[in-house]
Amino acid sequence: MKQPQQQYIIFGVIIFVLIVVGLYFYMKVKPSGQSAEKKDSVFEKPTEVIPTVDSSVKASIEGNTEATIRLSGIPAGTKEIEYELSYETKSGSIEGVFGKIEVNGSSNAEEEVTFGTCSSGVCRYHEINGPINGVFKFSGSYGERLLETSFDL
Repeated sequence: MKQPQQQYIIFGVIIFVLIVVGLYFYMKVKPSGQSAEKKDSVFEKPTEVIPTVDSSVKASIEGNTEATIRLSGIPAGTKEIEYELSYETKSGSIEGVFGKIEVNGSSNAEEEVTFGTCSSGVCRYHEINGPINGVFKFSGSYGERLLETSFDL
């Protein structure tokens, strides 16, 4: 008769140990209180905000499939302008054109772009549905400045 009592005691001790171990891991994984510092560390640090260019800077696009970007009023000291043009096609896809214009101090700049893809001398032009969104990043002795605008062809 002593054996069943010993089995119950051993079984009870095992259950008790499992409960204690389970509570330990539960408290480790999900602590009851977190400091504000730990909560803030979940979020990324804010990225640097680039200021916009002066309102005297103008951008335009002339043409349809083969087009010219024209920029005027470029700030003095500008060395280059990176650009990204994005648009939706009639088939529903989002397409884009990007590049870099070397300015070296000039107040005006132009760049030829193709709204489509060309390979081996054959071009397939996109049918643009809606506006073209443009982002221009001016870099120079003053740092960086942005111009965001949209164009209707």
